[in-house]
Amino acid sequence: MNLAPKHSRPRRLLLVEDEIIIAEPIIRGLRESGYDVDLAENGEEGELMALSEYYDLLIVDWRLPGKNGLELINTLRASGLGTPILMLTALGEVEHRVTGLDAGADDYLSKPVSFEELLARIRALLRRTPSGHYEQMQLKSGPVVVNIAKQIVTVGDAILPLRSKEYELLELLVRHGDESISRSMIADRVWGSTLEVTDNAINVTVAGLRQKLSVALNSIFGQHGHSLLTIETVRGKGYRLVAERRCHD
Repeated sequence: MNLAPKHSRPRRLLLVEDEIIIAEPIIRGLRESGYDVDLAENGEEGELMALSEYYDLLIVDWRLPGKNGLELINTLRASGLGTPILMLTALGEVEHRVTGLDAGADDYLSKPVSFEELLARIRALLRRTPSGHYEQMQLKSGPVVVNIAKQIVTVGDAILPLRSKEYELLELLVRHGDESISRSMIADRVWGSTLEVTDNAINVTVAGLRQKLSVALNSIFGQHGHSLLTIETVRGKGYRLVAERRCHD
C-alpha cells in the first residue's frame, strides 16, 4: 500500500547511511511506499547531495565515516538549509537525543528501526505547517522566483501557469544556475527515467516553458523582457538558464 503523502511528484528523501545492510531494506521499503530515495554512504557525500539537490527530508545516521551525522547536521544548518532532518542512531540515551536535536535535527529514531515507525515519523515531518522554516524555501533566477514548498513560480506578482513537468524542469534549471544540464539528466529528474521518455516529450516541454517565460516576461517588463531570463540550448550538452546580469543589480 502506498503510504506516501499525495503530492504532484514523489517526495524526495536522502538517506545518509554507511551500512548497506541497514540502508537497502529502508530504501526498498520507502520506494515501495511511494518515495523517491537517494543514498549517500558518508557525511561528505551527504553534505554535497543535500546542498546541491532538493530533498523534502533527510534521514541521517549518527555514526558515519569521516564527517559524522552530528557534524553533518551542524554544517547543513549553518549553511541555511532548512530541510527537515530525521536522525537515526544506535545511541539511545537521552543526552544523545538532546544533542542531536540541539544540532538541528527535527526528530530522532533509535536503532534497530521499526519501519512502520520510520514511515510514521517521515509522514509527520512532511506534514509540518507552512510556518516551518524549511517550507519557505525559494529559489530565484533573474525576475523569476520558484517557491519549492508550494511548487509555484512567480514573475513579479504574477503566478506563471505551468504544467507539472514544466515546473519540475524550471526548478531543475534554476537549481543548476548557469550550468548546463543534459537531456539524460532532465529525463531522469523530471520523468524519473531515461528509458520512459521520448526526445519529443522533452522538446515539447522545453518549448512550452520557453514560450510561457517569454510571454510573462514581455507582459511585465516590455517587449524585450524575454531577454531577462532565457533557456539556452547548449550544443552537444543540453540546456542552461541564462539570466541577464541587470536582473541581479
